Amino acid sequence: MDEPEALRARYADLLEQVRRASRAGNVVRLDDVCGGSVSGAAEVVSLDEAARESVSGAGVQPAAGTASGAGVSPAALIALAERGGLDDLAVVQAGRRTYLYSTRHMTRQYAEMAARRAEGDIPRLIAETVRADSATYPRPTPVETFAGRPFDLTADQIAPALVHLSADAAFDDIRKLTASDGTVFLYSARHLEPAHAASLAEWLAVGRANNS
Repeated sequence: MDEPEALRARYADLLEQVRRASRAGNVVRLDDVCGGSVSGAAEVVSLDEAARESVSGAGVQPAAGTASGAGVSPAALIALAERGGLDDLAVVQAGRRTYLYSTRHMTRQYAEMAARRAEGDIPRLIAETVRADSATYPRPTPVETFAGRPFDLTADQIAPALVHLSADAAFDDIRKLTASDGTVFLYSARHLEPAHAASLAEWLAVGRANNS
């Protein structure tokens, strides 16, 4: 058995666990699958479940089975994943924690979003989502987006996060604007000019509906 096959065989259970979690929209905490002994199940973090809980301990659910990565150092597992030694297993960082996901079933952007939500970093979750929308589509993001799936944030979570964004220099590119119908949008000034953002917001909120 060559090295890649041996690695896949050794981590077969872990790979399947991460794939199963990713299919359900979850990420798996690295420190829950690495350790000195195989004691208990690894934990998966669901973006949807996390949004329904408070920041402390939010969204942690036990996954079925035990973690086959136990007894392996986190650094070793990260190195294997980053060089593609474990097929579709990938890693993403949020705060001080590292999470695992499967690239077969989850995009990196979604994994980053799930990991940030699991960390309770709502301002950064909102900011990075807005930046991605402004850069990729490009378009401003309705604030009400964050109340729906897959974010499921409450008004009591969104309001203080917006205050934080307006006060923190790290997010000084995140701007707010309001369409003529009262819909509030966010956009990133790194990627959209104010006039262009306002025009797009008006089209999304009013023009598109009037032309449908």
